[in-house]
Amino acid sequence: MLARLGVPTGDGRIIDPAGGASRDLPLPLMWQELSDDGHGGSRVVGRIETLRIADGMVTATGSLLADIPYSVIEQLEAGVVGPSVDLDDIEYVMDDEERLIITRWRIAGATLVSIPAFADVSLTLDPLPAEPITEPEPAPMDAMWASAAPEQLPPADWFKRPDVDRLTPLTVTDTGRVFGHIAGWDTCHVGLPGCVTPPSSPTGYTYFHVAEQRTADGATLPVGTLVAGPRHADAQLAFRAAQEHYDDPAAAVARVVAGEDEYGIWVAGWLLPGATAEALDVFRTSPVSGDWRRVGGALELIGVCSVNVPGFPVRRVHFAAGHQRALIGSFGITPQQGDHFRSTANVIKEETDIARARLRWALATTNQEA
Repeated sequence: MLARLGVPTGDGRIIDPAGGASRDLPLPLMWQELSDDGHGGSRVVGRIETLRIADGMVTATGSLLADIPYSVIEQLEAGVVGPSVDLDDIEYVMDDEERLIITRWRIAGATLVSIPAFADVSLTLDPLPAEPITEPEPAPMDAMWASAAPEQLPPADWFKRPDVDRLTPLTVTDTGRVFGHIAGWDTCHVGLPGCVTPPSSPTGYTYFHVAEQRTADGATLPVGTLVAGPRHADAQLAFRAAQEHYDDPAAAVARVVAGEDEYGIWVAGWLLPGATAEALDVFRTSPVSGDWRRVGGALELIGVCSVNVPGFPVRRVHFAAGHQRALIGSFGITPQQGDHFRSTANVIKEETDIARARLRWALATTNQEA
C-alpha cells in the first residue's frame, strides 16, 4: 500500500479520493538513502508495474532493479522504510480546520523514506521461491535398488489443520506424523515485559513455507522445516540472513505446514525419513520455538527450531501403544493413560493494553527502545 485516501497524513494533509489519476505505467520507485527536504537526493531502485486507486487506498506491485544496494532490501526487510507517493498536477484548498485538501492529483512515482506521510503504509518483498533440486540420472544399479525400495511419501492429510479441541503440544506419533501448536494466542512471551502474545501472519506463513514436499497422492505442497540443533539466529539479522541460519540439512527433522486456529499457531506434517539420529534425539527431548522477523510492516514466522527454553512454552507429548507420554521439565518421559493431556503450566493473564504489548514485541525484535 502506497497511500491512504480521505484520511489525514501525519502532518494533516488529506488526499481527496475523487481527484486521483496516474501517469502511464511503469512508474519509478525511488529510495532516499539520507534524509533531505521532501524526497531530495533519491535514486531509482525499482519500477511500479501495476497501480490501483480504490477502496480508499493506493496499492501497487512491481519489482526491484538488479543493481541496487543491498541496503534497500535490508531496510525493507527490517521495516524501517516505507513508501511515500510522488504527486504532480496538483490542486488543493484549505478547509475550515486549516487542513490542506488535495482535490486534484496524479501519481508520478513513489519514494522509500524513513518517515512516510502515512504511518501504516508498507512495501513487502515476495519471498524467494524454493530452488528446485536437480538430481543426477541414476545408474542402472541405483535404479534396480530404487525399484526394490519405493520412496517414502507422507499422506496429504497429515499436512491439514489438526483436529484438536484445545491448545495442543507438539506431538510425534509412532507412524512419524507431527502435529500440534508452537504457540498459543493466550500465551505470554516469557522473555519480554508485560504480556506479549504471538503475532498472526498476514501472508498465511508464506515466509515459512519456502520448501516443497511431495505427498503419497502425487501432490506438491509448500512447507516449512522444523530444525534441531542451531540456536536462534541473531536478533539483528534481517529475515533472509536469519532464514539462511536455519538452512542446515543435517539439522532438519520435519516438514510441516503452518496455520492458525482459535487456539494458536499450529503445524502439521511428518518426520523426515533421512533425519539424523542426533537431530531426532534433540527434537524429541527439547521444546520448539518460533523465530519471527519484521518483513515489510509485519512480523512473520521464518523458522522453528528446538531450544532449551521457548519464548511461548507449549508442553510436548508423545503417543505410543495407546498411551500418552509427556515430557515434564528435565525429568524424562512419563507415561500417562488416556487420550488427553493435563497441563500443569500456570495460565498467565493477558495484559489489558494489547497494543502496547505488541509494540514491545516489535521493538524487541528490532533492538529498539519503547
